[in-house]
Amino acid sequence: MSRCDHCGKETALPFTCQHCGGKFCEEHRLPPNHNCVNISSWNAKPRPSVSLNYGKGGVTVTGGGFIPDPRRNAKKTRAEGLPWLKIMAGIVALILLGLALLVMIGYRFG
Repeated sequence: MSRCDHCGKETALPFTCQHCGGKFCEEHRLPPNHNCVNISSWNAKPRPSVSLNYGKGGVTVTGGGFIPDPRRNAKKTRAEGLPWLKIMAGIVALILLGLALLVMIGYRFG
């Protein structure tokens, strides 16, 4: 267990400040809460955005920035080979042919 550099409280998982390198408890983890010496660098960083606007072509973040939607411009490719419907029709036809053959040779069901 380590102690918070600001209040001295013991914490199992201390937060490390990215601006001053100190170890802090959950109450003092943010730079304004522990009187960080490099608070100016924290103030210069843009705040994380909470809301998203879904629009054409991607997602617009309220705080700025643009997250393109990778699915929007993806090229659709056709699967090579036989379509699954033709394969299933072939399997059903083979089963029916097999049953018809069994009836013709005199096999008794049940």
